[in-house]
Amino acid sequence: MAYYSLDEEKNQDKEILFNDDKKTSKKRKLKKILIISAVIILTLGGLLYYKASSIFSKISTRGDGLLSGLFKSESDLKGMAEGRINLLLLGMRGSNMPGGSMLADTVMLISIKPGENKIAMISIPRDLYVEIPGHGTRKINAANSLGEGEGSGKGMELMQQVVQNVTGLPVHYVASANFQAMRDIVNTLGGIVVHLDKPFSEGSQFVEGNECGGVFSLPAGDVKLNGDQALCYSRARYGSSDFDRARRQQDVLIAMKDKALSLGTLTDFSKVNDMANTVGENVRTTMAAWEMQKLFGFYQKLDNPGIIHKVIDNNPENGLLYSTTMDTPDGASYALLPKGGNFDKIKELCQNIFNEQAVQSITPPTNGYAHVEEPKTPEDVKKLQKNANKNSNVNANANTNTNKNSNSNSNSNKNSNANSNKNSNSNKNSNSNKNGNKNDNKKKN
Repeated sequence: MAYYSLDEEKNQDKEILFNDDKKTSKKRKLKKILIISAVIILTLGGLLYYKASSIFSKISTRGDGLLSGLFKSESDLKGMAEGRINLLLLGMRGSNMPGGSMLADTVMLISIKPGENKIAMISIPRDLYVEIPGHGTRKINAANSLGEGEGSGKGMELMQQVVQNVTGLPVHYVASANFQAMRDIVNTLGGIVVHLDKPFSEGSQFVEGNECGGVFSLPAGDVKLNGDQALCYSRARYGSSDFDRARRQQDVLIAMKDKALSLGTLTDFSKVNDMANTVGENVRTTMAAWEMQKLFGFYQKLDNPGIIHKVIDNNPENGLLYSTTMDTPDGASYALLPKGGNFDKIKELCQNIFNEQAVQSITPPTNGYAHVEEPKTPEDVKKLQKNANKNSNVNANANTNTNKNSNSNSNSNKNSNANSNKNSNSNKNSNSNKNGNKNDNKKKN
């Protein structure tokens, strides 16, 4: 038989009470932690929401905030009813920068077809000669600058009209970004990676002014680029062409998208905050704040979409454009015109772009890009125009000689026919005289 003293019972009671107090204390601490965490999360969430709303409102030409989209869904986005959203992306140097600060040297139509889980990227060359409403015929890159001269945001509206006329597609939204936006966003992302099948080099474009280190080069393989390198890679064209540059811009844009949407980036508040600040200062769009939010959320739901890449070019084999030089309001200039004299083939291409093969990731083709020579400087344009004038004179002389020979042959034939007619008439007269003499003799006999 076991005996327990009253002291032992008291000790047990004390121990139970002590344990209960510990449990209660832990619960209270946990509750406090949860409350504090909730407050922090809500505060950060509120700050992010406020930050996002203010940034979106700042870059939108429409000026409304996120609250206006509380009762809207993704189906309210333009183009969703037709199953295709078209966004025009413009890239330029930026205001107050030398070298045509507001000329849109990147003109890229990004088309999203959610029903097929596909995205198409169509680059339109800056030298395409088009009709710009209210400004006559000019290069397409001038539309943004001409529009901005009429008021802030008018450049995007004018580019929207022009691209719709060229592609035959409705352009639902427009966004523009300057050089600084690309440089800062890539640096905030910690760099991006592009794949090169062979080394890349630009040896002349950046020498004057010593931009990009003068001679810009990259090795083959997977190459990590910082903001300055990504910008130089996207701008280089003298050693290749404007068409190759457009393809590289698509490479860089995809790499930026992949890095920006990665889990590590989206969960890093400082990176998101830095990118938001950069976007606010250097990006503008015709989208409302709530449309940006809905489009971003919608894009995140796409399941690793296939991407179709297209650059409208003057490739001799299958290009839809041809190169020429002409006198323009800006002087003698190199320009690109549509084959056939209209944009019908380009419209057909854009309409049926999703019939082409999509890929999960973009890499340059193993055989490189088709290189098409184009002038890089005003001196090159003058040389082309001089050669064109020579060819024109040669053709004119050839036509003159042909006409002379033709006239000579014509006169020869005329003389020949005249002589032939004379001989014929002479023979007729001779025969007539002979017959007349015979008849006279018969009468005499």
